[in-house]
Amino acid sequence: MSGVAHSPLLFEVADLEVSFPGVGSEFGQRESVKAVKKISFSMSPGETLALVGESGSGKTVAALSLLRLLPPSAHLAARRMRFLGQEIGELSEAQMQTIRGGQAAMVFQEPMTALNPVYPIFRQLAENFSPQDRDEGRKALRRRAVGLLELTGIQNPDQRLDSFPHQLSGGQRQRVMIAMALARKPSLLIADEPTTALDVTIQAQILELLTQLQSELGMAMLLITHDLPMVRKAADRVCVMCQGEIVEEGPVAELFQSPQHPYTRTLLGSLPSSDSPERVEGAEVILSAENVRCYFPIKKGLFKRTVDWVKAVDGVTMTLRRGETLGVVGESGSGKTTLGEVILRLNQGEGTLLFDGIPLFDATREQMRLLRRRIQVVFQDPFSSLSPRLTIGQILEEGLLIHGLEPDRLARERRVEEALDEVGLPQSVLGRYPHQFSGGQRQRIAIARAMILKPDLLILDEPTSALDLSVQAQVLTLLRDLQKKYGLAFLFISHDLRVVRALSHEVMVMWKGKVVEHGSTQSLFNTPQHPYTRRLLSAALDLSSEGVSDQG
Repeated sequence: MSGVAHSPLLFEVADLEVSFPGVGSEFGQRESVKAVKKISFSMSPGETLALVGESGSGKTVAALSLLRLLPPSAHLAARRMRFLGQEIGELSEAQMQTIRGGQAAMVFQEPMTALNPVYPIFRQLAENFSPQDRDEGRKALRRRAVGLLELTGIQNPDQRLDSFPHQLSGGQRQRVMIAMALARKPSLLIADEPTTALDVTIQAQILELLTQLQSELGMAMLLITHDLPMVRKAADRVCVMCQGEIVEEGPVAELFQSPQHPYTRTLLGSLPSSDSPERVEGAEVILSAENVRCYFPIKKGLFKRTVDWVKAVDGVTMTLRRGETLGVVGESGSGKTTLGEVILRLNQGEGTLLFDGIPLFDATREQMRLLRRRIQVVFQDPFSSLSPRLTIGQILEEGLLIHGLEPDRLARERRVEEALDEVGLPQSVLGRYPHQFSGGQRQRIAIARAMILKPDLLILDEPTSALDLSVQAQVLTLLRDLQKKYGLAFLFISHDLRVVRALSHEVMVMWKGKVVEHGSTQSLFNTPQHPYTRRLLSAALDLSSEGVSDQG
């Protein structure tokens, strides 16, 4: 954490209120929706303040208000909103443009949508320099741009300047966003969920980079996040937001040690447990793999000859027992999702893969059709995996119709209602569409769609990564209850090691298509053997407090 100077204030907000036009009322009038409700907070130079809350709590809207980046439909009111002694509400748009990117800058949550896809990185960086800098000429600008990329830790910065956003990894794009924000050495950096979409090791690198740059440049940082462990490591003070209000505020150590508000206690209580589940005695093997491979050809030249192979899954051997969960962890590109697709026969694989003694790679199309009822999947993003044209009732009924499980319409309706009951949703949702639900509700619908077929194996591909902490805890509890009730086997694919530890009986670590470590959850987390496993764990967890040895 940075050293904090308490005066003078960098900015001060008093009784900030933001509302948006709502839907029409029964009398034809448009009712406003209050996204932020009379909140007050302030920051000192060099300080890190975290705005913490779940989706819809108003934290991003509050931060955008400081830069007057709200849409025209928003109505903003505040008793006081000062930045560097200036009243923000009294400044013209031209004056605000000198503040944005100059004295205050913002790093947005999703760099792929914030970066222009048709311009190379150099042009986008150059746009953020001051007019005086831009007058120095292209060579001078390029030197400045290289220096910024070096500052943010990008390898081969001179080459990267000519790259387009899609040619960079997620971590590199986020570093470019940070470089753009630092172009004019701002006094305040607003970071909106800067690590949410990144792998755990990249998250740690970006967080370390931000705190290091903050210390070197002496800037303040407003951190907007729902990631409580990140707040604990990076922030000096924290404001907890719920339904547009700040319900608790204080120093980080004090708030984590003795939270006062029930909502804060709920958030902290939603962090996944460090206790792994107990093994199921005498459980039979439902899925086994031996030397499973999945290679993709690299083709070049006029005749598209194969010159090399991408070894996405390279010699994986594993077993999964009934009633147990095998966690598959690794960074993006490690092969964990491809492994799930091979098991589902959505990608062609080689080797030996047995499901309940049946060789999947030798199964005919008709045999796979029958087996797909017993092997179901829940994808990472339920919004894109649920058809927007079907009602919830039609989505849940679809699997029963395809597999001919309930010819009778009334029997199908009863089974659909039972599936909704199991995931904790009311029957009144049957006539609604996926866009009318929250992320957590949509994930429950996706689980119900899989569970209605009574599968033996459920493949879960990052099912909680896009969810808030409290919703994530609810989904994990639901999955545990369903596993216990039906003796389900889970293949749980994730890069969130805290969630994997809470749900998995065994963990398999993948790196560059290979399994580098495999063992019981407890032994792997307590005494990791492979250097890559130790790097993953040290990035995700505060291992020094859990007595994990770095030897071996």
